[in-house]
Amino acid sequence: MVQELKEVRYVHQLKRNLNSVGALEALGLEISIEDGVLKMTRGSMVVLKGVRHNNLYYVKGSMVTG
Repeated sequence: MVQELKEVRYVHQLKRNLNSVGALEALGLEISIEDGVLKMTRGSMVVLKGVRHNNLYYVKGSMVTG
């Protein structure tokens, strides 16, 4: 499944993509964090899943830019 994020800000100097949990929550996603696993859901569908490493959550999957 491909999800498109709209109204994002691009910072050229960053080596990684960052997503704001608050902004995604404002779009209607439900967020749960348990045992180092972050899940964002819309209804019964898991939209995004991430795992914690060094106090940052990394998305499981890949991002397409362009």
